[in-house]
Amino acid sequence: MGPPARVDDLEWDGMKSISSASPTTSAVVVTATEPEPRSFGKQVVLGGLLDHLCARLGPASVHVVLIGRTHGDRPSTPYRLHVVDRPSAVEQMAAVALRVVGPSHSSLQEAALWSPRVLSAIRRHLQEIQADLEIWDTIRTGQYARELERKRRVLYADDLFSKRYASMLERIEQDPSTVDNPLGEFHKMLPGVVSRVASRPFVYRRLLQIEKKLTARSENRAPGEFDRTLLVNADETSELIERTGNSTIRTLLPLLREPVGRQRRFDGKPVFVFLGGLDFPPNRDGLAWFLGHCREAVLAAIPDFQLLIVGRASKTALPEAVSWGSHVRTLGWVDDLDDVLVSSAALISPLRIGSGTKIKVLEAISRGLPVVATPHGVLGLDVAGPDGCLIGRTPQELAALVAEAADPGHNQILSAAARSSWLRRFSPAVVSDSYDAALGLPRAAVMVHER
Repeated sequence: MGPPARVDDLEWDGMKSISSASPTTSAVVVTATEPEPRSFGKQVVLGGLLDHLCARLGPASVHVVLIGRTHGDRPSTPYRLHVVDRPSAVEQMAAVALRVVGPSHSSLQEAALWSPRVLSAIRRHLQEIQADLEIWDTIRTGQYARELERKRRVLYADDLFSKRYASMLERIEQDPSTVDNPLGEFHKMLPGVVSRVASRPFVYRRLLQIEKKLTARSENRAPGEFDRTLLVNADETSELIERTGNSTIRTLLPLLREPVGRQRRFDGKPVFVFLGGLDFPPNRDGLAWFLGHCREAVLAAIPDFQLLIVGRASKTALPEAVSWGSHVRTLGWVDDLDDVLVSSAALISPLRIGSGTKIKVLEAISRGLPVVATPHGVLGLDVAGPDGCLIGRTPQELAALVAEAADPGHNQILSAAARSSWLRRFSPAVVSDSYDAALGLPRAAVMVHER
């Protein structure tokens, strides 16, 4: 396993060093993701960034320009929120015609968020805010930056969507029946008529092929338009550097809060948990594969095995869960993860496709919860047994690892290893330094709440 990913204090291309000569005193984040409440991985990652900015700069100096709904209530936030009404269906259709089919050859996910009206509103907000630093959240919002006056700006690219699409296409090629709604969250952004057409298998396969190509083009273009590009996965950072030859691309791990909940209390019962929204294709595919292929091996190893399924859109059981009977229970969304995680034997993360970094694994090891996973299930974290994470590929391997994690003695060792790995490699005390360096923030002691 490697050392914690850090970002060195490098010079901005053609500009002063953001980390020394020109420290950041105010920042604005432009995003299309609702930052609150933090109910799924992307919101958790975005929330960690916002928490850190508020801690370093003060809430009054942190702004969020959100491309989203302008109606309805939102939770109160310490930072200042400015909302721009997202593109209408008519605006989306026009953008698809002009920017995807037209000469700009934008990706579909970018076009679905594009509108000249939104551009004007973002420009007005940024002129009023006058922040030292602009942070653009993914290439979808980053497309607007190239149309605006050049300021210090960072692209928080998150992960390489082109790799996600590539892994989905590979899975579809191997077995088309195993990938249901591969467009996932992106599917919700599309206009109704486009969404309905795109949901058909013979359409979404071709759509993924096109989107993979167009998204890769945007990913390759982005580092030249921003002073720094940040990814959560070190392997993807290396790939994008190789693809572009740009040395300003860096890895920045997600910054999660230190758990302050209850102590772990595993009582020896073989109750495992799957954590993740089933409206996210990699989660749905991975869980369906585990349920469809691992039952015989797992129940032979642990006859009283139980799996709790927690997350958005998980209240209704998958068809593959029927044969498991009472061994599988669906809980849907739970308000307090500690209610489930602190008493479970281990997290099961059987993912086979996707990109980026698995927040669910960080949520687990931060609480000292062991992890049983496929290699894709711990993507981007470079973890193994010494980190409390047991990795297997086949149903037989996973069944043996589940049995190991269920043993109280082994579980105690794995739990200590998981918590130690969190403290050494992924905790706020470790990761926050790289945020300070990447964003030129004033350094200060980070309060770590030990459990």
